[in-house]
Amino acid sequence: MYVNDRSFDQDDYNGGRLVVVAMNPDFQVHQSTDSSSDFLFEIGDYDIRLTFLSSTKGRMEFSAEVDGEPQGKVNVLSQHSIARMAKAVCDDKDDIENFKQTFLKAGVILREGTYVVATVADKKEAEIESLTGESSTYGDIDEHTIKSFLGQRHLLDKINEILHESRETPFVGDDANLLLTFLVFLSCKTDNPLNLEMIGQSSSGKTYMTLTARNGFPKSMIMVLAGASKEALKYDYDEVDEDGNFIVNVDGRCIVVLEKDESFAFIRKMKPIMSGDDDELVWKTPIKNELSGEIETRDFIIRGRPSFITLTTRNPSEEEQITRQLIMTPDTTVEKVGSVVKNALLAKARPEQFTVHPDLKMLQAAMLSLKRHRVRNIFAPLMVDFFPARNAQHQRDIGKVLSIIDAVTLLHQHQRVVQTDENGNEFLLSSVEDNVIGLLLCDLVLRASLSGVPDDSWTVYQQMNAMSEAKRPLTEDNILQWLGLHAFTITKNALKEKHLPTLEDAGLIEVARRGGGRGGGKKSYKLVKAREGLMDDYALAPLFVEAASNNLSTLTQEFSDVISKAEPAISAFALKGQDTSLLRSIGCISKDQAKVWRSLFLPSYLRPTGKGNLLWDIVGKDSKHRPALFKGDAWFSAKHSATAALEKRREVKEAIKTASQSAELEDDDLWEAMMEAQLNRLDEEGA
Repeated sequence: MYVNDRSFDQDDYNGGRLVVVAMNPDFQVHQSTDSSSDFLFEIGDYDIRLTFLSSTKGRMEFSAEVDGEPQGKVNVLSQHSIARMAKAVCDDKDDIENFKQTFLKAGVILREGTYVVATVADKKEAEIESLTGESSTYGDIDEHTIKSFLGQRHLLDKINEILHESRETPFVGDDANLLLTFLVFLSCKTDNPLNLEMIGQSSSGKTYMTLTARNGFPKSMIMVLAGASKEALKYDYDEVDEDGNFIVNVDGRCIVVLEKDESFAFIRKMKPIMSGDDDELVWKTPIKNELSGEIETRDFIIRGRPSFITLTTRNPSEEEQITRQLIMTPDTTVEKVGSVVKNALLAKARPEQFTVHPDLKMLQAAMLSLKRHRVRNIFAPLMVDFFPARNAQHQRDIGKVLSIIDAVTLLHQHQRVVQTDENGNEFLLSSVEDNVIGLLLCDLVLRASLSGVPDDSWTVYQQMNAMSEAKRPLTEDNILQWLGLHAFTITKNALKEKHLPTLEDAGLIEVARRGGGRGGGKKSYKLVKAREGLMDDYALAPLFVEAASNNLSTLTQEFSDVISKAEPAISAFALKGQDTSLLRSIGCISKDQAKVWRSLFLPSYLRPTGKGNLLWDIVGKDSKHRPALFKGDAWFSAKHSATAALEKRREVKEAIKTASQSAELEDDDLWEAMMEAQLNRLDEEGA
């Protein structure tokens, strides 16, 4: 149809006339950074945007905009269609002719596929440009104000505040879950991205929480899918490489699947990437070239390791699924629901009181600016003595813990030191506090991941504990009534088909009486006493603090080669109060050392000034560890006994378990009674 230094055939005729277009090598059509089906070019002073609609032999139809004004549908292979648009847009005859000829050149480029392909880097640059100059309470967004934002002492508190006010109707409560969801999004920039399964009944707030956390990130870092078929992702490609392969770049992005129950095929297809077993998936697929109309066999390549968040109403049933993901359930307590209802009513009456936080775009720009770093955690070996290592699943669980800590470190990269090894490799060094914060969050969700018990089922279990202490029979009707009064309302079917089977599978409860039969009576349950200490068994943060307090001096010597090569942080805080003496107590002997050591060892959040802040609330008023954690020297003092009771309980369980395997007694109830007696004795001694 067009001639560009080549021979022509029947297809080069339009209405019986040969159309010859001389190609200007300086003229280019660019694929849009917003969408792979949008194309941009200029004709004189006119800015043209074309959005692909369809292609058949002799026709390539696009939706056209000129200077932002819609111009309807145009066939870029038709002079008549282009001329009609030119007359509608241009007034001068010469302008009309130039418009027609240049538009035909664009048609040649689109037909031949020689347009300039948008890359992921282009999209990021475009997003940075769009955010730069936006207003915030730190000043107009630029490199310096972003540095100030990321360098503030209580960065987590500021992020939490912004996220809660990132919608016109504020997000209420559930700070810990919201923060952890935010870190899962951010983990896409670490070497080991996290996968999160958000489980909850309809209207429990799982979608609202996920999308609230998403508000803190720019679009280029997020891919939100309502649902997806197993091969859907490959068609949403980002670029075409030099070999003609279609590339979907998911590295540095978080993929959110809002309806997992309708996307099982997609999730199964993504398993190698979710597990970290591979960072590239390839499909060889015969497809129709949308621009030429021809059938071709092309490679679609999904490249990179993203983080994943999936939402579902079903408790996990596959062991393989549980080991790959963190498991979380939104807070649905009476207090939380009451606050949500109150806010919704106030927002309707006083909408002017509920506005989006002025620093939301600053948060998005800051997350976009964070650099990818390899993270070195010299404090990780301290977990060897207390982290569960009893089965193969724990191999993946330790990876989840370290990834959460990595995400905390990456978020605070302006406040962390960077070490360069002899090979020129750069490492961001985790601090003691990064480890403690990460483990505090793990204590909230890792119990669910390790045991396979989601938070809503765990709440049912806790209420059954309370019923047992109140000497109430654990029948289904009694449990439903108790939950309605003390926790949340659920259907009898949900209790029978979801929560009770989950707790039975986890070994937390068992059937005490079957019920029915001639004697009548109702089916009832009893708690498995040997499992009541489950939360204590996985209380990782206090165990880490104790291990750190006993080993800091030794650790500074063992890793002196790493610490000595570290450069001070971009943003470091001045030494206050006992800070200098604390550093000296573990071997810091100079001001130059102190510039590095303060970022590695001193707390920013867990000090007296942090009382009443985000982490103070996350630890909770019921925690006996909270006062010691916020003294400012929690891991510098070796006078800890907070975890001794936990260790004694573990020792008792292990001893009786070993005895039950070696002795010839076959009465399981007898062994359970022995364990219960021993645990009760420990509780009495601690009282």
